[in-house]
Amino acid sequence: MACLDAGRVQDLRFSPNAGSAVMRTKTSLAAALLMLALASVSLAQGQRYTVGVEDYENFLPYSQYKGGVYSGLGRDILDAFAKQRGYQFDYKVYPLKRRDSLFVAGAVDLAFPDNPNWVTVLKKGLKVAYAPMLEFTDGVLVRPQHKGQGVDRIRTLGIPLGFTPYPYQQLISSGAMRLEESIQYDRLYDKLIRGRVDGAYMNTRIAMHYWTHVEHYAEAPVVFDPDLPNASGHWFLSSHKHPRVVEEFNVFMKSNKALIDELKARYQFQ
Repeated sequence: MACLDAGRVQDLRFSPNAGSAVMRTKTSLAAALLMLALASVSLAQGQRYTVGVEDYENFLPYSQYKGGVYSGLGRDILDAFAKQRGYQFDYKVYPLKRRDSLFVAGAVDLAFPDNPNWVTVLKKGLKVAYAPMLEFTDGVLVRPQHKGQGVDRIRTLGIPLGFTPYPYQQLISSGAMRLEESIQYDRLYDKLIRGRVDGAYMNTRIAMHYWTHVEHYAEAPVVFDPDLPNASGHWFLSSHKHPRVVEEFNVFMKSNKALIDELKARYQFQ
Protein backbone atom coordinates (compact mmCIF):
# COMPACT_ATOMS: atom_id res chain seq x y z
CA MET A 1 0.00 0.00 0.00
CA ALA A 2 2.83 2.31 0.79
CA CYS A 3 4.37 1.73 -2.65
CA LEU A 4 0.99 2.18 -4.33
CA ASP A 5 0.41 5.47 -2.51
CA ALA A 6 3.87 6.67 -3.46
CA GLY A 7 3.14 5.83 -7.08
CA ARG A 8 -0.07 7.80 -6.97
CA VAL A 9 1.79 10.74 -5.49
CA GLN A 10 4.43 10.37 -8.18
CA ASP A 11 1.78 10.23 -10.91
CA LEU A 12 0.03 13.34 -9.58
CA ARG A 13 3.28 15.22 -9.24
CA PHE A 14 4.29 14.67 -12.84
CA SER A 15 0.87 14.42 -14.50
CA PRO A 16 0.37 16.86 -17.39
CA ASN A 17 -3.01 17.80 -15.84
CA ALA A 18 -1.42 18.82 -12.55
CA GLY A 19 -0.20 22.13 -13.93
CA SER A 20 -3.70 22.90 -15.20
CA ALA A 21 -5.13 22.16 -11.77
CA VAL A 22 -2.67 24.55 -10.15
CA MET A 23 -3.41 27.22 -12.76
CA ARG A 24 -7.14 26.84 -12.20
CA THR A 25 -6.59 27.28 -8.47
CA LYS A 26 -4.49 30.42 -9.02
CA THR A 27 -7.05 31.81 -11.47
CA SER A 28 -9.91 31.20 -9.04
CA LEU A 29 -7.94 32.88 -6.26
CA ALA A 30 -7.14 35.90 -8.45
CA ALA A 31 -10.81 36.18 -9.47
CA ALA A 32 -11.89 36.05 -5.85
CA LEU A 33 -9.41 38.77 -4.89
CA LEU A 34 -10.56 40.93 -7.79
CA MET A 35 -14.21 40.55 -6.79
CA LEU A 36 -13.29 41.47 -3.21
CA ALA A 37 -11.41 44.56 -4.41
CA LEU A 38 -14.31 45.62 -6.64
CA ALA A 39 -16.73 45.12 -3.78
CA SER A 40 -14.56 47.33 -1.57
CA VAL A 41 -14.44 50.04 -4.24
CA SER A 42 -18.19 49.82 -4.72
CA LEU A 43 -18.73 50.17 -0.98
CA ALA A 44 -16.42 53.18 -0.82
CA GLN A 45 -18.06 54.85 -3.81
CA GLY A 46 -21.51 54.48 -2.27
CA GLN A 47 -20.38 56.14 0.97
CA ARG A 48 -22.51 58.97 2.35
CA TYR A 49 -20.97 61.82 4.35
CA THR A 50 -22.39 64.80 6.21
CA VAL A 51 -20.74 68.18 5.64
CA GLY A 52 -21.17 70.83 8.32
CA VAL A 53 -21.53 74.27 6.68
CA GLU A 54 -22.48 77.80 7.76
CA ASP A 55 -25.89 79.46 7.59
CA TYR A 56 -24.87 82.91 6.33
CA GLU A 57 -27.24 84.30 3.72
CA ASN A 58 -24.98 86.73 1.83
CA PHE A 59 -21.72 84.80 1.81
CA LEU A 60 -21.16 84.58 -1.94
CA PRO A 61 -19.05 83.82 -3.86
CA TYR A 62 -18.11 81.19 -1.26
CA SER A 63 -21.57 80.10 -0.16
CA GLN A 64 -25.15 81.14 0.43
CA TYR A 65 -27.97 79.76 2.53
CA LYS A 66 -31.26 81.18 1.35
CA GLY A 67 -34.76 79.73 1.17
CA GLY A 68 -33.57 76.52 2.78
CA VAL A 69 -31.03 75.91 -0.01
CA TYR A 70 -27.25 75.83 0.45
CA SER A 71 -25.34 76.90 -2.66
CA GLY A 72 -22.25 78.73 -3.92
CA LEU A 73 -18.76 78.08 -5.23
CA GLY A 74 -17.77 75.95 -2.24
CA ARG A 75 -20.69 73.57 -2.75
CA ASP A 76 -20.08 73.36 -6.51
CA ILE A 77 -16.48 72.26 -5.92
CA LEU A 78 -17.49 69.75 -3.24
CA ASP A 79 -20.27 68.38 -5.46
CA ALA A 80 -17.83 67.94 -8.35
CA PHE A 81 -15.47 66.00 -6.07
CA ALA A 82 -18.28 63.83 -4.70
CA LYS A 83 -19.53 63.05 -8.20
CA GLN A 84 -16.05 62.03 -9.35
CA ARG A 85 -15.55 59.74 -6.35
CA GLY A 86 -19.09 58.37 -6.29
CA TYR A 87 -19.77 59.81 -2.82
CA GLN A 88 -22.95 61.40 -1.52
CA PHE A 89 -22.65 64.62 0.49
CA ASP A 90 -25.44 65.76 2.80
CA TYR A 91 -25.00 69.43 3.71
CA LYS A 92 -25.96 70.25 7.30
CA VAL A 93 -26.40 73.98 7.86
CA TYR A 94 -25.73 75.52 11.29
CA PRO A 95 -24.75 78.82 12.91
CA LEU A 96 -20.96 79.03 12.92
CA LYS A 97 -20.26 78.32 16.61
CA ARG A 98 -22.73 75.42 16.70
CA ARG A 99 -21.22 73.97 13.52
CA ASP A 100 -17.76 74.04 15.11
CA SER A 101 -19.01 72.35 18.28
CA LEU A 102 -20.81 69.62 16.34
CA PHE A 103 -17.74 69.05 14.17
CA VAL A 104 -15.49 68.58 17.21
CA ALA A 105 -18.08 66.27 18.79
CA GLY A 106 -18.09 64.11 15.65
CA ALA A 107 -21.73 64.86 14.80
CA VAL A 108 -20.73 65.78 11.22
CA ASP A 109 -18.16 63.99 9.08
CA LEU A 110 -16.57 66.96 7.29
CA ALA A 111 -16.47 70.72 7.77
CA PHE A 112 -16.32 73.59 5.30
CA PRO A 113 -14.97 76.18 5.70
CA ASP A 114 -12.29 75.44 8.27
CA ASN A 115 -8.70 76.44 8.93
CA PRO A 116 -5.93 75.03 11.15
CA ASN A 117 -5.76 78.40 12.95
CA TRP A 118 -9.48 78.59 13.77
CA VAL A 119 -10.97 77.56 17.15
CA THR A 120 -7.74 75.84 18.17
CA VAL A 121 -8.80 75.60 21.83
CA LEU A 122 -11.99 73.77 20.85
CA LYS A 123 -10.04 71.38 18.61
CA LYS A 124 -7.33 70.68 21.18
CA GLY A 125 -6.45 66.99 21.25
CA LEU A 126 -8.07 66.26 17.88
CA LYS A 127 -6.04 65.08 14.91
CA VAL A 128 -7.72 67.01 12.12
CA ALA A 129 -6.91 66.51 8.42
CA TYR A 130 -7.09 69.62 6.21
CA ALA A 131 -7.15 70.24 2.45
CA PRO A 132 -6.87 73.82 1.11
CA MET A 133 -9.80 74.87 -1.05
CA LEU A 134 -10.42 78.61 -1.55
CA GLU A 135 -8.28 81.67 -0.82
CA PHE A 136 -9.46 84.36 1.59
CA THR A 137 -8.47 87.72 3.03
CA ASP A 138 -10.15 88.86 6.24
CA GLY A 139 -9.67 92.54 6.87
CA VAL A 140 -11.30 95.75 8.01
CA LEU A 141 -13.71 97.67 5.81
CA VAL A 142 -14.08 101.39 6.46
CA ARG A 143 -15.84 104.32 4.85
CA PRO A 144 -13.69 105.74 2.02
CA GLN A 145 -12.86 108.94 3.91
CA HIS A 146 -11.36 106.92 6.76
CA LYS A 147 -9.06 104.73 4.71
CA GLY A 148 -5.42 105.01 5.81
CA GLN A 149 -6.16 106.67 9.16
CA GLY A 150 -4.68 103.84 11.21
CA VAL A 151 -5.84 101.35 13.79
CA ASP A 152 -6.14 103.89 16.61
CA ARG A 153 -9.32 105.26 15.00
CA ILE A 154 -11.04 101.85 15.30
CA ARG A 155 -12.67 101.96 18.73
CA THR A 156 -15.68 99.78 17.86
CA LEU A 157 -15.10 96.90 15.46
CA GLY A 158 -18.09 95.24 13.86
CA ILE A 159 -17.95 91.51 13.07
CA PRO A 160 -20.38 88.89 11.75
CA LEU A 161 -21.83 86.74 14.53
CA GLY A 162 -19.41 83.93 15.39
CA PHE A 163 -16.33 85.52 13.81
CA THR A 164 -13.06 85.90 15.71
CA PRO A 165 -10.92 88.89 14.59
CA TYR A 166 -7.58 87.23 15.34
CA PRO A 167 -5.31 90.20 14.40
CA TYR A 168 -7.16 92.38 16.96
CA GLN A 169 -7.28 90.04 19.93
CA GLN A 170 -4.66 91.94 21.92
CA LEU A 171 -6.44 95.28 21.45
CA ILE A 172 -9.75 93.70 22.45
CA SER A 173 -8.27 92.01 25.51
CA SER A 174 -6.69 95.29 26.66
CA GLY A 175 -9.99 97.15 26.34
CA ALA A 176 -8.70 99.47 23.62
CA MET A 177 -11.27 98.08 21.18
CA ARG A 178 -14.72 96.63 21.64
CA LEU A 179 -16.67 94.27 19.40
CA GLU A 180 -20.18 94.53 18.05
CA GLU A 181 -21.65 91.43 16.40
CA SER A 182 -24.27 91.33 13.67
CA ILE A 183 -26.33 88.31 12.66
CA GLN A 184 -26.39 89.23 8.97
CA TYR A 185 -23.76 90.81 6.75
CA ASP A 186 -26.12 93.46 5.38
CA ARG A 187 -26.86 94.67 8.92
CA LEU A 188 -23.14 95.01 9.53
CA TYR A 189 -22.73 97.04 6.32
CA ASP A 190 -25.55 99.32 7.46
CA LYS A 191 -23.91 99.88 10.86
CA LEU A 192 -20.65 100.80 9.14
CA ILE A 193 -22.26 103.22 6.69
CA ARG A 194 -24.23 104.89 9.49
CA GLY A 195 -21.12 105.20 11.68
CA ARG A 196 -22.35 102.89 14.46
CA VAL A 197 -19.09 100.95 14.10
CA ASP A 198 -15.72 102.37 13.07
CA GLY A 199 -14.77 99.41 10.92
CA ALA A 200 -16.09 95.98 9.97
CA TYR A 201 -13.85 92.92 10.05
CA MET A 202 -14.92 90.43 7.41
CA ASN A 203 -14.01 88.52 4.28
CA THR A 204 -13.12 91.14 1.67
CA ARG A 205 -14.24 89.05 -1.33
CA ILE A 206 -17.68 88.58 0.21
CA ALA A 207 -18.00 92.31 0.84
CA MET A 208 -17.05 93.31 -2.69
CA HIS A 209 -19.31 90.63 -4.20
CA TYR A 210 -22.22 91.98 -2.14
CA TRP A 211 -21.87 95.54 -3.35
CA THR A 212 -21.22 94.72 -7.01
CA HIS A 213 -23.52 91.69 -7.52
CA VAL A 214 -26.26 92.01 -4.90
CA GLU A 215 -26.63 95.78 -4.54
CA HIS A 216 -25.18 96.50 -8.02
CA TYR A 217 -23.15 99.52 -6.98
CA ALA A 218 -20.66 100.86 -9.50
CA GLU A 219 -18.53 101.96 -6.54
CA ALA A 220 -18.98 100.45 -3.09
CA PRO A 221 -19.71 102.84 -0.18
CA VAL A 222 -17.13 100.94 1.95
CA VAL A 223 -13.56 99.95 1.12
CA PHE A 224 -10.96 97.50 2.37
CA ASP A 225 -8.09 99.19 4.22
CA PRO A 226 -5.00 97.03 3.57
CA ASP A 227 -2.92 99.12 5.99
CA LEU A 228 -4.91 97.77 8.93
CA PRO A 229 -4.07 94.32 10.37
CA ASN A 230 -5.56 91.56 8.24
CA ALA A 231 -5.29 87.81 7.74
CA SER A 232 -4.94 85.84 4.51
CA GLY A 233 -4.87 82.15 3.76
CA HIS A 234 -7.19 79.39 2.60
CA TRP A 235 -10.54 78.02 3.53
CA PHE A 236 -10.06 74.29 4.02
CA LEU A 237 -12.15 71.15 3.93
CA SER A 238 -11.47 69.27 7.16
CA SER A 239 -12.27 66.08 9.04
CA HIS A 240 -11.00 64.18 12.04
CA LYS A 241 -13.27 61.22 11.30
CA HIS A 242 -12.38 60.64 7.64
CA PRO A 243 -8.82 61.82 6.86
CA ARG A 244 -8.72 59.59 3.77
CA VAL A 245 -11.56 61.57 2.17
CA VAL A 246 -9.74 64.83 2.90
CA GLU A 247 -6.58 63.51 1.27
CA GLU A 248 -8.60 62.41 -1.78
CA PHE A 249 -10.03 65.91 -1.97
CA ASN A 250 -6.54 67.38 -1.78
CA VAL A 251 -5.52 65.26 -4.78
CA PHE A 252 -8.73 66.27 -6.58
CA MET A 253 -7.97 69.98 -6.15
CA LYS A 254 -4.46 69.55 -7.53
CA SER A 255 -5.40 67.34 -10.48
CA ASN A 256 -8.51 69.22 -11.65
CA LYS A 257 -7.18 72.76 -11.95
CA ALA A 258 -9.05 73.49 -15.20
CA LEU A 259 -12.37 72.48 -13.62
CA ILE A 260 -11.70 74.53 -10.48
CA ASP A 261 -10.75 77.58 -12.57
CA GLU A 262 -13.96 77.19 -14.59
CA LEU A 263 -16.07 77.09 -11.43
CA LYS A 264 -14.24 80.11 -9.99
CA ALA A 265 -14.84 82.06 -13.20
CA ARG A 266 -18.55 81.24 -12.97
CA TYR A 267 -18.64 83.09 -9.64
CA GLN A 268 -16.13 85.78 -10.69
CA PHE A 269 -13.87 84.62 -7.89
CA GLN A 270 -10.60 86.48 -8.37
